[in-house]
Amino acid sequence: MEQTTTTSTKGKGLGIAGMVIGIVALVWSIIPLIGAAAWWLALVGLILSLVAFFMAKNGGNPSKGMMITGIILNIVALGLAIFWIYKIASAASAMVGGLENLQDSLNVHMEELKNAMDTTQMH
Repeated sequence: MEQTTTTSTKGKGLGIAGMVIGIVALVWSIIPLIGAAAWWLALVGLILSLVAFFMAKNGGNPSKGMMITGIILNIVALGLAIFWIYKIASAASAMVGGLENLQDSLNVHMEELKNAMDTTQMH
């Protein structure tokens, strides 16, 4: 009598998809400034990888390597995308602060110019 053992393949397709998306998201997130847009791809890949991992765990699939790799790649890509979002937001904030200082300086100079014009018209 032969005993056949079949290993479960639950979550394998989602695991591969999550890992591939993780690779693409990581490459995308490395690119300066453009990498900020990789957050949504990394989030989708992370969700797919997590779903695949829990499917494999509950379905008795012993090979969870691709799922774990996808989780790690997507977390790193998401972290890099968040880093770029932070850098863009802080640069924009600095620009707004610089523009406010410029506006204040222009207002002071305009007031000085108006006062100077008023004093010359009186003489």
